[in-house]
Amino acid sequence: MATTVLDPARPGAERAGPEGAGTEDLAPRGSRWFLLASVVLLLIGTGGLFHANTGGCCGAGPGEEPSRTAPVPEPWGADVLAAAEVSGLPPEIVAAQLDVESRWDPRAVSHAGAQGLAQFMPDTWRRYGRGDPFDPRAAIRAQGLYLKDLRRMVRGLAPASAQEEIDLVLAAYNAGPTAVLRYGGIPPFAETRGYVAQIRELAATTYAGVGA
Repeated sequence: MATTVLDPARPGAERAGPEGAGTEDLAPRGSRWFLLASVVLLLIGTGGLFHANTGGCCGAGPGEEPSRTAPVPEPWGADVLAAAEVSGLPPEIVAAQLDVESRWDPRAVSHAGAQGLAQFMPDTWRRYGRGDPFDPRAAIRAQGLYLKDLRRMVRGLAPASAQEEIDLVLAAYNAGPTAVLRYGGIPPFAETRGYVAQIRELAATTYAGVGA
């Protein structure tokens, strides 16, 4: 918002006023202009502070609740919550995994041929997906189903805690369940270990409030 600042007459300025008045006649008027400018600036500042405190331009308006799925892209928030419910995993984990997999790009394709928001390989998609793997809602739905099956598979390793179970599920998503079962835990692959750690970090920071 542009602010117009009145320029008060500087003390001692030699300027002729109406009726040829000299400096002595202008001095009181300059003081009045200075006072008026101060009042105008004070009112503008107060109005801006009130506007900021009441959230007039952005965020949730009066009577509105903040989104339970921010910062998940708005069209897919409900799908992430549904996938979390199906899989039994926390929604912040599901959201963070999609971020790591595709950076929320539904047209993403990896060098290995994984496709879509949840990066399904064609064979896995044929088992868990319906329709187009590049359809974001279909991809998130398939993600929930696949995560549910992976949880069932890794339970044979008798994870010691819920967190360990989640880590095993994420590792199985990245490296395949066969590798996790063969090694009896997270495989010693740098990519897989980094994948699990990155999802954990995003779930605890960026996506910590999802579903809260």
